[in-house]
Amino acid sequence: MKAKLKANIEITQPWKPIDSYVTQITNMYIRLLGFLIAIIFIPVIPFCQSIEKVSYNPKDSTAGYYLAIRPQSNVIKGALVLLSSFIPPESLLPETKLHNVAYANDLLMIIASTQQKLYADSSSVDRINSILKDVVTRFAVDTSTFVLAGYTEAGNIALRYTELTYQNPSQYLIQPKAVFGIDTPVDLFGLWHWSERQVKKNYWPGSVGDAKYFLDVMTKENGTIYNNREKYIQLSPFNKQEETKAGNEQYLRNVAVRLYYDTDIEWQLKNRRNSFHDTNIPDGSELINRLLLSGNTKAEFITSRQPGLRSNGIRHPNSLSIVDEVECIQWIKKCLDIFDFNTWTPPYNLIIPKDWGIEHFPLPPDFAPGMTYKGVEDLRFAPRWGDSSSGDYWGYAYLWWLQGKPKVDAISLQQNVTEYYSGLVGRNIIERRIPANKVVPTVATIKQIKTTSGDIETYGGTISMLDYMTQKPIVLNTLIHVRNCGEQKNIVVFVKISPRPLVHPIWKQFGAILEEFKCDK
Repeated sequence: MKAKLKANIEITQPWKPIDSYVTQITNMYIRLLGFLIAIIFIPVIPFCQSIEKVSYNPKDSTAGYYLAIRPQSNVIKGALVLLSSFIPPESLLPETKLHNVAYANDLLMIIASTQQKLYADSSSVDRINSILKDVVTRFAVDTSTFVLAGYTEAGNIALRYTELTYQNPSQYLIQPKAVFGIDTPVDLFGLWHWSERQVKKNYWPGSVGDAKYFLDVMTKENGTIYNNREKYIQLSPFNKQEETKAGNEQYLRNVAVRLYYDTDIEWQLKNRRNSFHDTNIPDGSELINRLLLSGNTKAEFITSRQPGLRSNGIRHPNSLSIVDEVECIQWIKKCLDIFDFNTWTPPYNLIIPKDWGIEHFPLPPDFAPGMTYKGVEDLRFAPRWGDSSSGDYWGYAYLWWLQGKPKVDAISLQQNVTEYYSGLVGRNIIERRIPANKVVPTVATIKQIKTTSGDIETYGGTISMLDYMTQKPIVLNTLIHVRNCGEQKNIVVFVKISPRPLVHPIWKQFGAILEEFKCDK
């Protein structure tokens, strides 16, 4: 699209119009200014983030790149890939704080452009495949920990791409655990009809320009929705008109899905002469409704908590600001089963005796990554746990709240307990600079014993290891109780630890904690 300035300088616009022709030119300079500012101030933005411009396609020096922001911890527990259309990745940086919040929450943030694309055609899919392959290889990201997102038209691409990964899983490197769109047109048939209405209404120049552009591109690439309906059914993540059978949205049945919209219809009517049906909201809400009806309880329609506002101060429903960044990142962590001490609330009841200490952390812990159990550890430390002259010394109990109903038997317990204490000792050897001649092997021996009332199975054993506090060998006695919280689909492993014999009073204190345990609050 071309626009003439009064100075008779012709400017080629490589992306679709946004508001009005004057606003297009203004926004172009704002983007350029934002890009320059981003380049200048990247090293000193909040948290001293480093934004990497990563080239994944050496044959395309202009557009064959994406932006990557590593987490502050350098521990990547998941990846958020945010796609844009018609605008370069740099343009999104001033518009959202998602990358800032991801940085502080162990998430790798990737921002990439799909170029001038409205939907997930073969070239868009190939481009995303190349980007994701490079991300996995370069950053060593677990392929099961990806979340895909798209801003406006790119949200349509993100949704359809996610569907394709579940429709044909063998053809894709990753299957996103979650996907979300921001002011996304989810139905290409709906986008076509929206475009027709905007052209006919001929009120707001920006919308009219967008509509003409959309109709022109779709017609040139695929024909019209009237003469090539099957092609649009294939390309669209959702077809609202099809009510007799499930469409492509069926492949999102087990995926966490969110659609964000600014639902201020009063503003739309006053400023754009748009009714509810002249927005992306009806199609988006219907997609979420169909997913809910299909049994997807993780499908959500999110009404923005604040009106859409761009970084240049312009009020616009089509803005990244409609996403509450902190809440969104917490949702992503929940979708990826990333434990967060600050937000996690135990779904069970485990008492805290007076003066006892507590601690929570995810399983496997950072000091024992080889553990096969996944979930949460909830500890209870005896008051004088660290006092070697006390009967409480090394006396503590912890609950493993395990996900996914893993197999728990003597063999798996012995393997995981050995990994756990080997890692715990190893970390303290480094931190406390313990001489090598004091280190002894860590050996756990776990055997099934008579089942205690309330347990599925009960185990007993010992853990021989280095006591890193006294720097002497120690043998810890252990009793392990395995229980089932059926309705919550969790296995509970309650572990009691003490070097004292089983007749010592501290074991009664452990027993009192277990007796009060309840699967529900």
